[in-house]
Amino acid sequence: MERTSIEAVLFDNDGTLVDSEAISNEVMVATLGRHGIELGLEEAVTRWSGVDLHLMLRILQEESGVTLPEDFLDEFRAGQLAELEARVEAVPGAAEVLRRLSLPRAVVSNAPVTKIALCLRAAGLMEFIDERHLYSAYDVGKWKPDPASYLHAARAMGIAPERCAVVEDSVSGVEAGRAAGMRTFAFDHRGDLPDWPDVERLEALTDLLARID
Repeated sequence: MERTSIEAVLFDNDGTLVDSEAISNEVMVATLGRHGIELGLEEAVTRWSGVDLHLMLRILQEESGVTLPEDFLDEFRAGQLAELEARVEAVPGAAEVLRRLSLPRAVVSNAPVTKIALCLRAAGLMEFIDERHLYSAYDVGKWKPDPASYLHAARAMGIAPERCAVVEDSVSGVEAGRAAGMRTFAFDHRGDLPDWPDVERLEALTDLLARID
């Protein structure tokens, strides 16, 4: 069967375009610790990578018996954004891919648009992305692995879902791309993603360039 041509590429942000996850996890571990919840950095990566933050916090509170203050997320976000602005870098190959890619592109993330934009600017990637095409799960009130944010991005760009490609580095993100009916690429830079029969694996982000033209 002939493959449907791709008209847009939708990138995840954290871990796919910007190397932000380690920084965010450090801030989350420290912030939780100040309020009596112990979370190890390894668990933050292996258990919670790509998971809706609200769901993670709800489960951690249930497991620990600790009730976090109402302004916990505000405290976390303030510390996170300050650290990201100072330290975040682009994932190797991200600038090259965005520079050479001839197709329209967007960034679709579980994070708020303010964080997406801050990371892209700090990492030197904003020049390759139209800020109108930054899409957040907060826009639709549903988080990956729900496909809603990807479908919202496709509608906003005026492109059919089956003509979009998704590039993701987490299980929840890959599942969101698949559920949206989009051609999905798994960027397995940590070496911990499972195999899906209908998902294409990328060992390096720059491998994408040869796959979609």
